[in-house]
Amino acid sequence: MAHRLRSKVMAAEAGETLPPASLAECRRNPHAAASLSGPLERRRAAQRGSERHQGLVERAALVLRGKPALVQVVNVSKGGVTLESALSPDVGEPVLIAMEGVPPRGATVRWLRRGRIGLTFDPA
Repeated sequence: MAHRLRSKVMAAEAGETLPPASLAECRRNPHAAASLSGPLERRRAAQRGSERHQGLVERAALVLRGKPALVQVVNVSKGGVTLESALSPDVGEPVLIAMEGVPPRGATVRWLRRGRIGLTFDPA
């Protein structure tokens, strides 16, 4: 799998045009995604890597692009946090999050959906 991915990256760097592969295309045609990464599997809500905790923290301070904002915490897990906010960070954008009783730590935006933001904590 890694060799195919590396070949695709090297081809793109060499200026070869590659057909676009969006997530929507992969879901419509699972065989298109299988050529790059094996069988396409969608994660279900019950397939969590760690337990989610709700109600432990109500609010957090999020520093996005150098500006602090107070956000509502939906749930917290060992690896990340789900926030509720009208902010619109970019997926992959680094942020700093501070919650009550916990030192501020870096995180990365992993997803955005209906006014919610999913962050994964950076390695400590």
